[in-house]
Amino acid sequence: MLKFLKEQRRFIFILALWVAAGIASVWAAMVVIPLSVLIMHRLKMYSEILTGFLFVLILSDSRQPMFAFAADVKNVFILVLGAMVLMDRKSFSSPFLVTRNFIIYIVISVFCILLSEFLFNSFQRTLSYVLILTVVPAYFMAAWAKSGMEILRFLIRFGALILVAGFVLRVVNPAFVTLEERYTGLLGNPNGLGLFCTLFIIMISVARDLYKDLLTRREYYTVMALIIFSVLYCGSRNAVVAIGIFFVFVRLYKVSPVFGYLAFVILLVVYQIVLSNLTDIIVALNLQEFFRLETLENASGRIVAWEFGWENIKENIWIGKGIGYTDNLYKLNYAMLSIKGHQGNAHNSFITFWLDTGIFGMLFYVIALIRSFYKGYKRSPSAIPALFAILFSAFFESWLTASLNPFTIICVIVITLLSANLQAEKEEDDTADESTEDETEQLGVLPKPV
Repeated sequence: MLKFLKEQRRFIFILALWVAAGIASVWAAMVVIPLSVLIMHRLKMYSEILTGFLFVLILSDSRQPMFAFAADVKNVFILVLGAMVLMDRKSFSSPFLVTRNFIIYIVISVFCILLSEFLFNSFQRTLSYVLILTVVPAYFMAAWAKSGMEILRFLIRFGALILVAGFVLRVVNPAFVTLEERYTGLLGNPNGLGLFCTLFIIMISVARDLYKDLLTRREYYTVMALIIFSVLYCGSRNAVVAIGIFFVFVRLYKVSPVFGYLAFVILLVVYQIVLSNLTDIIVALNLQEFFRLETLENASGRIVAWEFGWENIKENIWIGKGIGYTDNLYKLNYAMLSIKGHQGNAHNSFITFWLDTGIFGMLFYVIALIRSFYKGYKRSPSAIPALFAILFSAFFESWLTASLNPFTIICVIVITLLSANLQAEKEEDDTADESTEDETEQLGVLPKPV
């Protein structure tokens, strides 16, 4: 970690400058951050720009007043990145690598803007979702074309640094990383940290499937230890189960894909049995404190949120009212839901998709997501288990429906990694000529993994 800090001291200084500008004034951040991104782009610092964007999204998730500027800056940041991808086509060979998989969902989302009760808000959110599906793959591929696997190492080491910073603050200033006596790290809440760790593990595992020499054994176990301790400290039940699902199915799919699919079907069958006896199982394992048994029965208020969401879905199951509608709906009914024991949004990505874009929007998004990971399984045994873990976590949190958060960006990076390797395979099948292979590598197509 110290080596990473030393090697990337220029980048760390830039991030510190961003934070200092933001603390001084949101307007200072609005000038300093976009301007520095433009300079970094001219210097072809694609890895640093993508990682810096992730950093701003992490800060925007924080509840600390000193980081409030990030919530405003991230909107400008994504627009700047979108403008650069549009104007500098030579540097970005595959801007629609991921976007094209979600084109039907995007079309439905655009149509739903016309039905929105919050027209401008819906337009903004729809645009940001299209941009996140476009600029993140574009910058990832540009970074790969310049430095290869270093972009993956860079992201992984930076993610580890974020977790280390949380532990340091836990010692130096515990209140800074604590919410209602639960550890949050640099994220806004414990479940956010758990979700970050879940997606971080998925990204590392998929990357290591494709590139065996990505990390040394020591690096890998150090990062995994940081993730596991972070999850245990934050006490996120969803993260524990999602990560458990991921690792169990990774093992099963390595034995046999057929065995893995069979196990998933069996899991669906026994799910209701386990759920109805979950309290007894937790007590028998003496884990009632970790799983916060007193809040388990109503899923920490989620049941109230889901029932409210379903009642609104039944009013019109076919057509949604635009991306962002669900958030506004829950805000308008905050007082009533609080009385019933719920605070926040729908806490379910699929309910949110349904309310925002109707049943067809939800279905086509899920189909695109499944298709992206299913095709990626050909080269990464972790792809399908990753899909299961993501679908599980999305069932309990609405992160997948939002674009500008520190979770969706990691998911898009994973999809890009899988899709890019598929593209590489297609290029290799089309030609056996070595010079052509060199040319595709220059275009940013990831090489076939060893």
